[in-house]
Amino acid sequence: MRLSFSVPLVACLLLAHNVLAARPKKCKSITTRKEVRDLSSSEWRTIKDTIEKMQELGWFRFYASIHEVYFPVVHGVSQFLPFHRRFVRYFEMTAQKINPDFALPYWNEFADYRNPADSSVLSDRYLGGNGQGSDHCVMDGVQANWTMAYPNEHCLQRQFNNGDSINPWYSAEFLQSIMQRSDTMADFRDRMENSQHGMAHLGVRGDMSTKHSANDFLFMLHHAFIDRIWSIWQDDGHRTTFDGPGSMGEEEMTLDSKILFFQDTVEDVMYLGRGQMCYEYDEPSSEPDLLSKRANINSGLSSLPQDVLCKWYPKSCGETTSDNTTESTAPVAHIALKQLPLPAEIPQEAIEMHGFDPAAVQRMADEARQFVEDMNAAGFVPKY
Repeated sequence: MRLSFSVPLVACLLLAHNVLAARPKKCKSITTRKEVRDLSSSEWRTIKDTIEKMQELGWFRFYASIHEVYFPVVHGVSQFLPFHRRFVRYFEMTAQKINPDFALPYWNEFADYRNPADSSVLSDRYLGGNGQGSDHCVMDGVQANWTMAYPNEHCLQRQFNNGDSINPWYSAEFLQSIMQRSDTMADFRDRMENSQHGMAHLGVRGDMSTKHSANDFLFMLHHAFIDRIWSIWQDDGHRTTFDGPGSMGEEEMTLDSKILFFQDTVEDVMYLGRGQMCYEYDEPSSEPDLLSKRANINSGLSSLPQDVLCKWYPKSCGETTSDNTTESTAPVAHIALKQLPLPAEIPQEAIEMHGFDPAAVQRMADEARQFVEDMNAAGFVPKY
């Protein structure tokens, strides 16, 4: 039997072969990253013992110094997400050299966005709370009474941005909207970096609001959370979406661009479960996960007026639940819910430290404010 192929078909087959060949190889074993409150006491003990050993061996000094040195060229540009994915994975791989059972957890910050300081994550059970005394030293939690070595010897510091509390962060509903309205990496990165990413750093403050923020183990849980959001956006038709401004003389980044310090290509980190990205994310069990599949319906967004739904959730425009009913949006019992709160804005000193475009930061603040006003005016009742 004689086979006949057209030139366009052959070209498509060759292209498909090259794309598949370019993918990193599948991992032989996968690390599962859990929400920190879903860890067993044994799993948390593994983490505690491992990071204490890392501190003893100088690894926290190493990671804090790397983040500070590369800070100006991996923020405000498209290096941001691939660099931090590789950076956090490098930390996890270092920990696994000490204990192969180590798996980095993440903090589902959406569950605590109204009052982050009241979260059990920021308690003695897990990461510890606000700094104490005139030096704002962290006295409880997994890094209690730690002395950090970089950039000079000092206690690990936190200084919440509203006294003993932290101003509200961004809601899951707003991040859902970002994911639906962002079709390019440039847009997605800009909105992510200038919203929840920045708010967590600037809400906790202390070491977390410096260029050497990796001193605080909370940095790793926070960036694992940001990375999880990116991975969900990738799963929604953006697996290899990559573009936007570069740094170090690179005007426009591509999948072939090098990740600074590591020298991997961006392509190398685009597929979880392949190459050195040998990890996956488990969905949180203790709180509703508003970023799961069909979350826009499950969180009651389909009850919004069509003009509001189409404005903020274009991919859900016109959608309704399969049985033409809307799932109850009754608030969870432990929080008295009324309306979405306005998130805090990034202060001027943080804009200057990061080298952010002030106009872009203001644009994000205005967008978030308009979102909250529209949702509240529509009578939307959030899950938590």
